[in-house]
Amino acid sequence: MFEIIFFTSNRTKTQHAQYLVRNYDVKISNFREKTYHANYDEPRISDREKLLKESLDSAKDKAISAGLSPNQPFILEDTSVIIDALSKNNIEYPGTDIKYWMRETNFETIDLQLLFSNNNRNVIVRSDLVLYLPIIPPYEFYFSSYTKGTITEKVNYALQTNPIYPWLDNKTFNKWFCPEAESTIISEMPIEVADKYDFRKGAFQDLLIFLHKKNLIKNKTKTTRIQRDASFLSSLHIVVGLSCTGKTTIADYLAEKHSFLHIEASDFMHLIYLETHGERSDVKIGEFAQRILKERPTLVAEKVLDFLEKYNWSNVIITGFRKAEEVDFILDNYLTSGDIKVINITASSELRIKRKVIRNRSETTNTTENLEERDLRELGMGLEILQKRSGILTIENNETKSIYYEKYSSECLKSDTYNAETIEKSKIDGNKQRLYDLVIITLYRLKTDGEKSNYLTTGEICRNLNNFFMLDKPKFRENIGRLLNMKFDVFFEVKYDKKNRRKTYRLSNTGVGHAKLLLKKYSL
Repeated sequence: MFEIIFFTSNRTKTQHAQYLVRNYDVKISNFREKTYHANYDEPRISDREKLLKESLDSAKDKAISAGLSPNQPFILEDTSVIIDALSKNNIEYPGTDIKYWMRETNFETIDLQLLFSNNNRNVIVRSDLVLYLPIIPPYEFYFSSYTKGTITEKVNYALQTNPIYPWLDNKTFNKWFCPEAESTIISEMPIEVADKYDFRKGAFQDLLIFLHKKNLIKNKTKTTRIQRDASFLSSLHIVVGLSCTGKTTIADYLAEKHSFLHIEASDFMHLIYLETHGERSDVKIGEFAQRILKERPTLVAEKVLDFLEKYNWSNVIITGFRKAEEVDFILDNYLTSGDIKVINITASSELRIKRKVIRNRSETTNTTENLEERDLRELGMGLEILQKRSGILTIENNETKSIYYEKYSSECLKSDTYNAETIEKSKIDGNKQRLYDLVIITLYRLKTDGEKSNYLTTGEICRNLNNFFMLDKPKFRENIGRLLNMKFDVFFEVKYDKKNRRKTYRLSNTGVGHAKLLLKKYSL
């Protein structure tokens, strides 16, 4: 697939670009996913042509410093806003200074200025896109597009960022911009309407047409996804059920006893959330998950499928799916002769409440009413339909763990096709092992019971790692920071410490499952 690096520190811009190219076999990757180097230097000047040229020159230098391939294409984009009534003497206002202007301006100020300018609220929002394509002279290509409209007369202070399409937000100029003859701001529009007025859309369309003509990209076909070979799978268990029924408990048992790889679907939902909004967003993960499952019900399953292909483990247990479409996507897209089961775990609400309190999660539910609210949400997402499907095994978990394990083993591990994963032990050498694996093992060794594990800074991870492994050359906090900060990873949960203004980390359930298999492989 043709890859383009996007030079931007703005996560939302990257998400927007990926959305705009979704119908082509082209991959937009953020510069920070490739390197820990700083972004390009953008001059704060009003001359658009000069700004783009100097920005491009800086981006070229940064690409070289970061060690990117000399033939690596990349893009950068500049957004500008031209308010008709306040632009004088051929000088656009605020023009290319829009992102700084938005930080310094409130709606009351701009509204008053427009009222004193005959209430001329006409405005143009413009996008300038630069493509650096070192394999085709003259190497530098420019595309632009714009949308005309007006500045709204009434601001919506209760506006929330769109959970799935974060460029329709409550922070940028979109929160005040009514495109063309519309009376609704673009951030409040349904995506199919907002697409019609997308000021970046034309520039990206021209970019795609250009690359298509150069035979560098193709349109994605609309045919059904080709089934993938999963001959490596001996056993695949897809376990569903309400919160605290025992899904993770049985996954831990299978990982310890039979070397199953545990994949927690909600970890992939969190990953998609972080990739979309980052760790500091005020968008609620619950609302985001509900919208994703409604509008793109197989997205999590697609991520899980890619993960399965990457690790090729023989015995796998997946927990946390909420919709029948997710389960069907896995089953329909994998060709395997292995043992595949879908299992529904049930337990009484009284026991689930007790388990919830013991877990001490941040969202601890300690009343029947609150547990019922959570149940209704999960059932409404599609779990109720999934539980009622024919062919699903149902196992009750209302007694001791040993009885639960015995029931599960009797019902689900009796197939002749089931084979336990064999792992050849080797001694772990911290001096030769990947830093990635050392970080995972370190976080696992620091994990406490249930979900009480603390989130740790990169400095704390580094200190514990160096204490656990007697290294000839100790690792540095900066090394771990680069590893964890370049991009989000399904193995790690990320939490932003507002007080100290830094990211903190702990293992996700999927990360715990991976750590257990690493420890089975290596002797400490």
